[in-house]
Formats: sequence, structure tokens, C-alpha cells
Amino acid sequence: MKLIITIISVLTSAVAFSQTNFDKDISRILNSNVASESEPGITVGVVQNGELIYHTSKGSMNLEYELSFNDSTVFGLASVTKQFTSACIGILEKQGKLSISDDVRKYIPELANYKEIIQIKHLLNHTSGIRNHNVLLDLQGFDYKHRGYTNKMIQELMFKQKGVNNLPGEKMLYSNTNYVLLALIIERVSGMKIEEFAKQEIFEPLKMHKTFYSKNIEDVIKNRAYPYYQESGKYQQPKSLTHCIGAGGMASTVQDLAKWSNIFLNPNHDFSYLAEFITELDTLNNGQLMKHARGMFVSPYKGFTTYNHSGRDLGMRSQFICVPKKSLAVIIYTNSEDINAVNISYEILNLFMDETSVENQKQNKHEHSITQKKRFEGIYQELNSDLRMEIFVENDTLKAISSFGRNATPLISKSANSLVRLDNPSIVYTFQTKESTDADLLVDFGGAIFYFERIELAPSPNQNLNEIVGNYYSEELNVTYSISIENNNLILSYPNNEGIQIKEGVKDTFGANRRTKYTFNRGNNGKVISFKVASEGTVKDILFEKIN
Repeated sequence: MKLIITIISVLTSAVAFSQTNFDKDISRILNSNVASESEPGITVGVVQNGELIYHTSKGSMNLEYELSFNDSTVFGLASVTKQFTSACIGILEKQGKLSISDDVRKYIPELANYKEIIQIKHLLNHTSGIRNHNVLLDLQGFDYKHRGYTNKMIQELMFKQKGVNNLPGEKMLYSNTNYVLLALIIERVSGMKIEEFAKQEIFEPLKMHKTFYSKNIEDVIKNRAYPYYQESGKYQQPKSLTHCIGAGGMASTVQDLAKWSNIFLNPNHDFSYLAEFITELDTLNNGQLMKHARGMFVSPYKGFTTYNHSGRDLGMRSQFICVPKKSLAVIIYTNSEDINAVNISYEILNLFMDETSVENQKQNKHEHSITQKKRFEGIYQELNSDLRMEIFVENDTLKAISSFGRNATPLISKSANSLVRLDNPSIVYTFQTKESTDADLLVDFGGAIFYFERIELAPSPNQNLNEIVGNYYSEELNVTYSISIENNNLILSYPNNEGIQIKEGVKDTFGANRRTKYTFNRGNNGKVISFKVASEGTVKDILFEKIN
């Protein structure tokens, strides 16, 4: 009996010591990101073996009343919402009410006929090619400070769109519009508002009593965290008139998300079929396996497969990540856009990664010769954007710097045609031939792919800017752009965006280093008759015709 008591005592002491160290590590991470309780902060939850083993916070969830985060603080999820919208589709498919192979126009006939069939699965995995409504609103000059948008407004905008970015299933281009349309399908098929359907089929069965899709922006939400951003050294609270759900629009708590995490961590869970549905990887048309599943990314980390998705909105960041093989999940929310929720989640994951885990991530390194590195050199531009990246060799090291960057980033070899960033090996640069895609370079940010083409800049700027001056109208956006000349510079103006100086890069293609490019078209007589706008990689070929 004394031996048993001694063993129990030793084990208890070891666990207590481990927990104490863990507490110190978490506190160190929080303290390094939040200076005091009187500023916006962060709340963290850690789930292991089905239990919320750790939940702590630092900072204020409401600066006006100096209220600290607490155990039941309600916070916005932003894009973490997408996995729940996906789950609603998974439930409807299980009920036999739809198939993810169905043509989207079966349920939304108002969409234009884009020749190639867009299936529901293409919305789920972001390969539909449907333009991102956030970018379209920006191109319209939408006044976010004084106006808001709704699902209905986005639907009506999308019904006017005549083109898409790519063939369905050709490539992954992240677009919030996919999930706004999924919300419409859920409502039309179920005959219920999405907030009601999700509550009935997901939240109530899982006892997630403080999780919900927002019904309207005027609801009183008890114990809610408010978002903040800094301007001129002072914290400001963003005010939004937007109520749009499907791609975002949900709120929850750490406790509720801990319950949700168990559908991914427990293979015997009653809802494990939803985890399989959400995390199933489809293949592109070329047979390549995707990294974005259906509402979540499936990413490797230190030898383990993770299911993850982050969220970002004005004044807030969120992250939800699961590691099934370790029966581990990390939940992060911060009400300051200056705090990186994603980075913090991996810092916490690292506390659970032993040397064996680190050893599993080691791979045979490939070494590129200087000659091979020089073949990668050039100026690359993001497809459907004016964002450029220069790849060059300096002191035997291949480096990359974007037009948004200040310092060049060293790249280290990974395989014959790919390299990774020295400061962040999860960001992969893959060079390829045009036979397999329309891009020369793919940059993978944890499953979100950015596509670049090698370009040749115009040898000399356009000397006859007067031929471009004029007014141009877009039927799809119902907006007019004005182009004029000031001090020998070409100036673009449209609602809420005045005096943008645009410069020529590739011949007849202009940009202002805002991830938007304007490609001018000429008629048979050589005169400029129109231009097409492409922006942020997720919108292309918006036609603006010159008004005579």
C-alpha cells in the first residue's frame, strides 16, 4: 500500500510540475503579445483528449468599461465560420436533399450560365472561379464607413457578373462569395434560415448554446468582445453596418469551440462524419490533390496533419487548429488586429511537440547550384493583380522581394523546382512550366495559393498618355472611372478613390501597387476603346468601355 501511495504521489507531482511549466509557457506567450489588462487582448483554449485542459486570457474585451476577458466571452469567428457552413451542406447531403456534385444553378438559376458547370463542391473548395465580392465592392468604390452590405446585396451583385476567374476545378482561388452562395443554397434546400438550420442540426445537439450565426447587427449579445485597431497611437473601435453570413458572421466561445473540436479529434463522435466531409481533399482537374478541403485547410506541421482555418476582420483575428494524431486542438481569439493569432497557435502547438515530432519533419534537402538558381531569376507578377515579385541571386543565395516588401527574403532549397522561405518554411515557392498551369510561379501560404507569371516590363513608359484619358463605364459594377493627366502623370478616380496615380508596367498595362491592374484595349485603328480590370488575384476581366 505504501508503494502504491508513493507511486501515485510521484505521478501527481510530475503532472503538477508539467502543468506549472505549461502555465508559465502560456503566460509568457500572452505577456509577449499583450502588455497590460487595460488594452485589447487575447483568449486561448487548449483541448486534449476531449477535455478543455487550458483556458486563459489577458487583456480587455471592452475598453469603454475596462472589462477583462472571462470564461464565457463571446467573440466573432470571421472566416472560421466557413467550416460550419460546410457542415450544413454535409448534413443536407446526408439527408439526401442535395449532392455536392449538383450544378449550383439547380438551386441558384439566377447565376449566369458560365458554360462550364459549377458544382457545389467547387464552392466548398474554392475552385469555382466565382469572383470575390469583397474585391468587386472595392472596385465599385463601396463606402464601408457609411454603408453596409447584406447577403441579398451580394447575391444581386453576383447575378450581374458575366465572367469567372477560371474553369471550375482548375485552381484554388479563395473567395468569400463561394460561401455566401452556399448559405443561399442551404436556405433554399432546407426551407429555413441558415441560423435556424445550424442551431437545430448542429449547435443544439452539440450543446453549443453560445454559438450562433448573427441574425442582425442590432442584436444585444451578452458578454461579447469588441474589436479594436490602432490609429495615431490610439485605439479605435470599428463600426460596421454589414450583415453578411455564410463566409463569416458567426460568434462563439472557447468552451463551445472546444466541444466542436471533438468531432475532428474523436473518430467515434456522433458527428465524425461531418469532420470527414469538411476535411476531405478533392483533386484539381489536373489530378493534383488540394490542400484546402471544404471549409478548412489540411496542412502538415512537424510531421503531423493539421486541420485549420483562421479568421480576420476589422479589429480582430481568430484561429482554430486541430491535430488529430495528438488529440489536440488550439483555439485563439484576439480583439486586436495587431496580434497574430495564427503565429500564437503554432507557438502553443510547439509546447506539445517533442523531439520525435521535430525529427519527423526533417526531409532530405535538395541543393540548387548557382546556375540553377539563376534560372529562377526574373520579375514575376501575380495573375490578376499588379503585385510584383523580384527573384534574384545575391551572394550565392536566392532571394525574393515583393513590391509591398521592404527587405528581400532568403529562399532555401526544398526540391528540384521548389524553395521555402528561410524565416518561414511553411511558405513554399514552386517554379513550373506553363504546360501544367497558366502560372510560372506558385507561392503556397499554408494551402492558400498565389499565382505569378514571369513578365517583361515595357522598355519605356507610354509617351502618349492623352490617348488613355477619358471616362469608362462598367455594366457589371455599374460604376464609372475617370482618367486624367496631372503633372504628366496618369490619374485614376472613382467613387471614394480619388487621385490614384497609375504607372505602366507591361505594355498598355497599368497599376498603382494596390494589387489591381488595368489593361487597355485598342480598336482596329489603334485607339484605346476600353480596359479590363483584374484585382487581388480573385477578380479578372471586368470590362470598362470608354464613353465617347
